[in-house]
Amino acid sequence: MRSGLERLPGKTTPQEVRPINPRPGTRRLLVLLAAACLLPLAARSQDLTGAVGATRGSEATDRSVGLALSYSHDFAGYLSASFSYLNEGHLPGHHRDGFAPQLWAHSGRSLGRRFSLAAGVGPYFYFDTVPADSDAGYADRRGRGIVYSLAATWRSASSPWLYQLRFNRVLVKDGLDTSTLLAGIGYRLDQDDEKWLSALASRTISGPRSELTLLGGRSIVNSYESQRAWAKGIEYRRAFSPLVNGSIALLDEGDGKLTRRRGVATQGWIEPSFYDEKATLGVGLGPYLATDDHRPGREWVLAGIVSLTASYRFGDSWLARATFSRVASGYHRDTDLVLLGLGYRF
Repeated sequence: MRSGLERLPGKTTPQEVRPINPRPGTRRLLVLLAAACLLPLAARSQDLTGAVGATRGSEATDRSVGLALSYSHDFAGYLSASFSYLNEGHLPGHHRDGFAPQLWAHSGRSLGRRFSLAAGVGPYFYFDTVPADSDAGYADRRGRGIVYSLAATWRSASSPWLYQLRFNRVLVKDGLDTSTLLAGIGYRLDQDDEKWLSALASRTISGPRSELTLLGGRSIVNSYESQRAWAKGIEYRRAFSPLVNGSIALLDEGDGKLTRRRGVATQGWIEPSFYDEKATLGVGLGPYLATDDHRPGREWVLAGIVSLTASYRFGDSWLARATFSRVASGYHRDTDLVLLGLGYRF
């Protein structure tokens, strides 16, 4: 998500902002997400880690605050897979963040099985706000790169907490290369692996299959001014397997001055559960058909949407849900949606 920043010098022209067709990258992202999340059948541990630190650009003076949120899953020997949201901060002429599925090789643990080293690599699907000669003074660029990572992790012997130092090197063709050093705190999750295996074998789902959730929060335009508005929605979610869900949502992003968008979003989700199905973490992807009052004639637009979600169930039927979504508009009006909601399972 982006905070306010004045328009930066050194503008590019609209012709220099390369149009990106998101469909090939979207297909690759979905395949990588499925591979990363379906590998854990021989799992040992699953970690959720948040980290913050410094980002450095190509020049020594190009520095910003970076942050990351990562889910990792050990699956075979010294290997693991992870999926991360990486925000590289606000470097001159670039407000960039994105998603990175990675494969990792581990050194094993020493010092009483507390300390480990790991190296990871994977694609980086990024969203970047850059200066441009346009009415709004910016353009939203999307593309692909690669991220190399090194991590040192210290795990507590008596609790599920862990502490991690991670270095990321992001390489982007025809774009800005960055280095990020992050310090983070993580938590080992108790995943429902045996329940997954038994449910997949019997082709049954325990508990309710459907969920209806009312959502409210904020929309943030991916511009240098980061215009904000109140957003709301209602979502129906249906479980097709212990790992795979589908959803359809009516969304109203509010009036962000540059956009006033509302429409219907459908997504497919990979959403594993934890702690006997009380908690879930998921990633979703799909199309978003909407109208925008700031477009000529309020014409319909087809955008893409990618989301991260977490839920926690209390009681037999009620749950709380938090979702972060990135709307890729295709006409330089990308937005972030941060929504909280109350849901009912039936």
